[in-house]
Amino acid sequence: MRFLFEDWLKQNKKTITRPDKYSNTINTISNHLKSKKFNDLDIYSVSDVEEVIRIKQKYFSFDEFYNKNIKGNRMYSRSLDLYIEFLDSYEGIPGRIITPEIESVIINPALTVTEKETIILSRRGQGQYRENLLNLWGKCSISGYLDVRLLNASHIKPWSKSDNLERIDKFNGLLLLPTYDKLFDLGFISFSGKGDIFISKELINPEGLNINNKTKIKTHKGHETYLDYHLENIFRN
Repeated sequence: MRFLFEDWLKQNKKTITRPDKYSNTINTISNHLKSKKFNDLDIYSVSDVEEVIRIKQKYFSFDEFYNKNIKGNRMYSRSLDLYIEFLDSYEGIPGRIITPEIESVIINPALTVTEKETIILSRRGQGQYRENLLNLWGKCSISGYLDVRLLNASHIKPWSKSDNLERIDKFNGLLLLPTYDKLFDLGFISFSGKGDIFISKELINPEGLNINNKTKIKTHKGHETYLDYHLENIFRN
């Protein structure tokens, strides 16, 4: 898989002069995790995108690697994001079928390489889209929890229902702890444009999840259209 990844970089990322630096970094990350006895697999043996994202989360759960990434100009997170994009958009992987939505992004001549990357990675809550949400929120949108390593970059209007501009719009997103992300994604909770919460009658014991009718998020004007969509189309009213 490493050679496929490196070849894909050469073909699709012309501004990267040393594709081998990124392919070598993936190996380094694998070795780091093995040294912590946290993961026995080489990342190149993993072709499931969600599993790679879980490995990425594991990796940056270590302060040592999280801080190393920041000091190293985010080389580690950049390499993993590129590998995630590769897995989502490369047809040469045995058994891999590119979704029509991803295919439409790849073949769109109006989009630059960077724009395609941002859109494809935003589908998984990764890449520049995640960075933009981190800069906007800086903490869990609901609870205020500050360790961003544990937070998901979640679309308000689903990626599959959004156009390309909406898919990367920072106002079409919340930064959420996994439990709140699941509640929001499944429509058990929603918010008005002013940030007031709506709690579905189907949700059992919301107080046990530290949410109640007084729960509120701080919204911007740009959030209103997306929150209206969620309330009308996803919330379990």
